[in-house]
Amino acid sequence: MATTTVTDASDLGSKISDAAPGDTILLSGNFGDVRLNGLNPEKTISIAAAAPGAAHFERLVLGGCSNLSFSGINFWPLSDVPPSKKNEYLVLAYPECTNIELVKSVFRGRPDSDNHATWDIGAWNRAKIGAVFLRGNNCVIRDCAAIGVQFGFSVAGANSEIFGNRIFGFSSDGIRVTNDNCVVIGNRVTDAMQVDGNHSDGFQSFKIKALLNGMVVKDNVFLEWTVRRDNPLRAKMQGISFHNGPYANIVIRDNFVETTSPNGMNLNNINNVTVIGNRLRNANGRDPKLPWIRMGNCTGQIVVENNQAESFKLQPGVVSRFGQKPEYRSKY
Repeated sequence: MATTTVTDASDLGSKISDAAPGDTILLSGNFGDVRLNGLNPEKTISIAAAAPGAAHFERLVLGGCSNLSFSGINFWPLSDVPPSKKNEYLVLAYPECTNIELVKSVFRGRPDSDNHATWDIGAWNRAKIGAVFLRGNNCVIRDCAAIGVQFGFSVAGANSEIFGNRIFGFSSDGIRVTNDNCVVIGNRVTDAMQVDGNHSDGFQSFKIKALLNGMVVKDNVFLEWTVRRDNPLRAKMQGISFHNGPYANIVIRDNFVETTSPNGMNLNNINNVTVIGNRLRNANGRDPKLPWIRMGNCTGQIVVENNQAESFKLQPGVVSRFGQKPEYRSKY
């Protein structure tokens, strides 16, 4: 196993192409906008920052690539994001890209995104770019951070994983999953901003014109707001959203949602669904009605147990076992 250092974007593609399975490529420097095409090593090649903060990309686009792992890299634009009718991303992998992994990397809408709570709507629109969208199968986003972005982390390929990430300040959806047999575990999503007509979701899943089969959403935290309370851009974040359907074989366990939206959890048209141990509460304090767990048009095996919510709006015949009102003492 060899290690190669790359300091210029023009060399990156050739160094990956020359690497043997198991090799590591270390990056140091500013790489700008990078597009990699047709790189398919037999086994995973690791492409990592040579030291924390040593490598910066403005954007990365992957086409026809597989078996690439990117680790410890900083991603953000160095100038305003031009207005676009399509959603833009700091990292975009097209559907033919498989086994792509992003690990321990940082994604920002602009360099000063730590100050996003003070941005006005113009600043948010000039930084209107999502963190990551991996569209192929068997992709992983793990232990990353997205700060002051439009979308957080999205996958559209089957058998993909979003695990242990942090999203702090977003203006569309925090996490979005649109294919089968994916897992979303141990993520923390906070601070939804209202900068356009979009209705923010902490987590949203759907599959256009087809059944989405198989998903686990577990041990995640979705907090509508944690920063300055007088910010006029604060959104009413929907929590865990399976709005559309059809879905099948969905497990939602041990998540925490704090929101002022009615839809703490919305479940529609699911065949076989398990909802256990989730805690929902109002971000402004006790409320007799909101947020709720809502369920409709679900079939098959339905289990709703040991959840907390201000109210349960379940379809006829479904009983919430051991459901409780929220407790507001703990912080998450």
